[in-house]
Amino acid sequence: MYFYLVSFPLLGAGLKYIDDAFDEKIYNRKLAITLAPVLGILWAYTMLLDPFAATILLAVLVGVFLRGKIDNSAHFIGLIIIVGVIILIGIDLLFLPLIFLAIAAFLDEVGSDIIDYNLDTINMNNFWQKVAVYFFDQRWMTKIAILYVVLLGIFPLYFFLAMLLFDGAYLTVRLYSRSQQRIQRTVCA
Repeated sequence: MYFYLVSFPLLGAGLKYIDDAFDEKIYNRKLAITLAPVLGILWAYTMLLDPFAATILLAVLVGVFLRGKIDNSAHFIGLIIIVGVIILIGIDLLFLPLIFLAIAAFLDEVGSDIIDYNLDTINMNNFWQKVAVYFFDQRWMTKIAILYVVLLGIFPLYFFLAMLLFDGAYLTVRLYSRSQQRIQRTVCA
């Protein structure tokens, strides 16, 4: 159990680090490319250990892949390692929860993109629009889906906590990245 409570946040933080190295140009790309195989190995290893972890992590991977978010060389390196391990060694999965969680992860990505593209037109004084922004910005669809399978007794509760930690680490790196962007803009101005 404790391994997942450490590996999931490391994966979330590493994923966002790589995103921001390429998309926002905040971090060193060479370091991101160096980090990618390590994250790919950790991701694959975490999947190998437990069918619940494998189901969640593969669902996240499928969701971002279907949305076209594997869009740089570092993500591609990590994907190749994960897929290679799955093909060579194989993993145990729960197929119906995988489909359910992959749909939730995909919807989170779509919702997040819609929010990002329309942020200028969203009325943050409108309660429901504010809720929608928060819901998709924080990727709650996947977390609620995991909580649902936990409440059904299919997954242990600590995987819901692990996913909260995954997203918490992801969002913490994003927050740090945004603060670095503000500092860079201030210095350049």
